[in-house]
Amino acid sequence: MFAFSELAPWKLRGEAGTEEHGGVYTEIVRELARRVGRRLEIVDCPYKRCLRLMETGQADLAIGVIETRERDVYMKFLRTPHRSHSADRVFYVRAGDASRIRSYSDLYGLTIGVANGGVYFERFDSDARLTKEVAADNATNFQKLMLHRVDAVAIAEDQAAALRSEMHLESQLEPAQLHIPDLSTRSVAVSKRSKAMAMLPALEKAMHDMRSDGTLAALYDRHYYTRYGLNRRQVKVD
Repeated sequence: MFAFSELAPWKLRGEAGTEEHGGVYTEIVRELARRVGRRLEIVDCPYKRCLRLMETGQADLAIGVIETRERDVYMKFLRTPHRSHSADRVFYVRAGDASRIRSYSDLYGLTIGVANGGVYFERFDSDARLTKEVAADNATNFQKLMLHRVDAVAIAEDQAAALRSEMHLESQLEPAQLHIPDLSTRSVAVSKRSKAMAMLPALEKAMHDMRSDGTLAALYDRHYYTRYGLNRRQVKVD
């Protein structure tokens, strides 16, 4: 069972009236399940609930979850990453305001939109002196930014590029000058309390093969770059 929490543009719920979940991360997990001979079942849950299901073993797989020491206790992350490049953390502002945030200290005194359950980078996540305003998702934060209800939005660069394109805000929003690099990779997680742990060697092989035979690159092309009109010079992910 795949613990699915919507994370645009990577994990998307189906259009109204359908039950089909999409997005490149969802397609990666579908292909992974197909290669190990299992039918994929999806449980749609809020992010924190999905983590709890992984902790208890009620869900088998998760994707789009950042590896931490706490999560390593109850999740095993595959050795072969589905992403070899993680996105910079950026702060989106209204067009013309990019120089407003040049260094970390410029964040103080601003109201910064963050997504519920979002993890950005350690200094920012633990900084109680910053004013952060939580919204349900990044689209809501972009709307609030347009309405001057927040001064900036903390977001991963790859998510922002797709979302800005989808919301047709290319001329109205831009990233501030401050970029925080993230050098970590991203891997599918298996619940250590799940029966899927018995399939770990098969899952490891399947993910390795998906990378080496070009399947991962093809999925990113179809479900990310082509869909949002982006290219690998703008955002590098796989």
